Amino acid sequence: MANVFERIIVAVDGSEVAKRAAKKAFALAQSIDIPVVALHVMNVPDLPSSSAYPGAIRYKEMRGFIQKEGQLYLDELEQLGTQMGITVSKKLLEGHPAEEIIKEAQEGDLIVMGSKGRTGLDRLLMGSVAENVARHASCPVMIVK
Repeated sequence: MANVFERIIVAVDGSEVAKRAAKKAFALAQSIDIPVVALHVMNVPDLPSSSAYPGAIRYKEMRGFIQKEGQLYLDELEQLGTQMGITVSKKLLEGHPAEEIIKEAQEGDLIVMGSKGRTGLDRLLMGSVAENVARHASCPVMIVK
């Protein structure tokens, strides 16, 4: 029997809910023998990076910190996947999380993500990332509580 999915995209943000979602995704990937893409989207504010801008140095520091933090999340998932015998590729993107997750997904994928992320502020302002992905993705989405 052919696999229903070609790969699983695990969207992570470092939250405990995202880690639980990753474990569920890895268990599924292991049982049907498909690869996993660990995806973290950096949501960096769009500020001028010109040295003429007084906050440019702080902005570069903040961006660097966010990038390192995202890479740590992905490295953690890669290590867990290796322990479970799963092929995990890592992707670190920049942009609006829901939009980038949806863009990454292709027909034949399954997106797995936590029901809520590290902050509730986004939900108050624009709805949760998980809700946006579930509504607009062209492939199935598994939301882990």
